[in-house]
Amino acid sequence: MSRRLFLAAVTSVAVLAAAPAGAGAQSGGAAFPTVFLSAKTAQGEFQGAFRIRRFRVRGPGLAVFGRLSGRLRDRRYPSAQRVRNRPFSFDVTAGRPTRATSCARVAITFAGRTAPVVGLAASFAPRTLLLRPRRGTGPSTGELLCGTSTALAANAPPAVTVHLLNALRLQYA
Repeated sequence: MSRRLFLAAVTSVAVLAAAPAGAGAQSGGAAFPTVFLSAKTAQGEFQGAFRIRRFRVRGPGLAVFGRLSGRLRDRRYPSAQRVRNRPFSFDVTAGRPTRATSCARVAITFAGRTAPVVGLAASFAPRTLLLRPRRGTGPSTGELLCGTSTALAANAPPAVTVHLLNALRLQYA
């Protein structure tokens, strides 16, 4: 176990050292991916987007926190209900995609969840977000993705994984 921890710590330090120092050194252009979601209610559905703000350790696993926006259409309301920038969170797992052709790929899987949206229980299905280098983000994004992927393959502790995922989020900003 101590060898894995050492490997994860060395990998995270190397990856963070390779990341740009400040906003001026970052390549602009791409924003961190927004996750488009839908959820079922008893008599309708929610359609919207989840904007990721940060990753944190929650219990024995990981969680992602952000803002939920969209529309809820349900027969119990006379018109569509707007949801704007509502704080929301999901439990997540991160890992290497099974059929990845490059180390610069990280899969973030959102766990299914039932939660109130505009006072009605909405059931969100599990969803997977695949992170990969995008145009305009520069070579450091690919390097950071490779380092994160390597740390995940070595079963890095959740605290290390959270730091790497938040570094990726800042890299895309």
